[in-house]
Amino acid sequence: MRIRTALVAATTLALLALPTAGANFTNPTSNDGNSWASRQPIRITTYQIGSGTFTGTTYDITLAQDLEADYFVIMRGGAGANDANTARDPDQDYARVIGDPHGNLAVTTSSNVLRLGRATASSDWQGQVSVIESPDSQSTDGFTLLGVAEISMVADDLAETGTVSAWSAIGDVGLYGGINGGGVSTTSSTRKDHITAWGRIYPSSTNTVNVERLDPDNGNGSLSGTTTFTVYAIEWGSSWTIQRVTVTGSASGNGVDATGEYNTASISSVNRDETFVTVSGTTETNRLANGWEGHVVTLGDGVNQNTTETSVAVGAEGSGYREAEVYVHSHANLAVDYRFGSDGSIASSELTDTQAVDSALGPESYSGSTTVGYRLPYFTNSQNGNNTNYPWPLMWARHSADTTVTWTRSRSGEDGAYWLQSIDFSEIWR
Repeated sequence: MRIRTALVAATTLALLALPTAGANFTNPTSNDGNSWASRQPIRITTYQIGSGTFTGTTYDITLAQDLEADYFVIMRGGAGANDANTARDPDQDYARVIGDPHGNLAVTTSSNVLRLGRATASSDWQGQVSVIESPDSQSTDGFTLLGVAEISMVADDLAETGTVSAWSAIGDVGLYGGINGGGVSTTSSTRKDHITAWGRIYPSSTNTVNVERLDPDNGNGSLSGTTTFTVYAIEWGSSWTIQRVTVTGSASGNGVDATGEYNTASISSVNRDETFVTVSGTTETNRLANGWEGHVVTLGDGVNQNTTETSVAVGAEGSGYREAEVYVHSHANLAVDYRFGSDGSIASSELTDTQAVDSALGPESYSGSTTVGYRLPYFTNSQNGNNTNYPWPLMWARHSADTTVTWTRSRSGEDGAYWLQSIDFSEIWR
């Protein structure tokens, strides 16, 4: 955990930096006479889409401010009725970004509107949409959006590609697509075929975005329908170190609380509290305990938290072959708080709960279901169960107070564990 930096309070500057009407502010700070926002290369707003909001096949999010040209989205969620009994199909559970004001996708009607879409509107979609923007210093402490690839895959299709603007160096590139990225939609209406929406996403050549799926084991669902992944291609600035590794295997165990229950891959040494990880992946199986939605990712060996780390880990509670692409992001002024929720932290009867995290190092506001500031929650969870009772494992998170992250799901049932990263960008100054 990072020791909080001593900064001088300046409430009026924070209010200028975070113009959300009716917001509650915490840690309104600055270190000089300029506004906080004017000095920040990265800002983050997380929107929690609740019941009764995204009821159709499309939904427009009115953003807290005009959308920057250099941005990407991390979203995760599912359909449901906030109960324990209602199963949902993948065409209801999965949504993606389909429109923005900059023409990367279909063009929205306003500079502060982002559009989501899904295939079927049989029930409300609920979830987390985190918008990460780089208003300044894109070539150093921020990032550049190279493009957004919409990659479609028909039934039984195992690999497809898309293209974006050419990157300067593939080692500076991060791809954020599908689950815990720009989202995914599918026309698959068979509940056991949630596997159709899972893909490992990685770059190649000078501008190619790849999505790969695994052929399901016999009896473990099918790659059905037409599935489309929204993938953001980001080139990080020179102050960032980006590493990318592929993790494969079938290590697993109840509670994902032992090192033997994780597959790992080696990376160059990084400081834990200055590094965060993201992941995309897929499996050969589709049940709760071993399907991709029941996988966790973390830095290190899966259990121990060391000052420096030389590996990343991916694990699940049920055995089944997986392929995961892990992106490792390091910056000298980043502050990352890793929290493990042990088995049963997700109780079978729970729809929502909280996890304590380190205080925000910069100003952050909480207004209704929106959090405006400089922190990104990244939540992955395991799940018990040898069934396909989706959307039980489809979960999301939001910073809901200075030292609190709230996780939520739309259907209760089965328990599990989780790894949460509270990622604070606020001390990255230009």
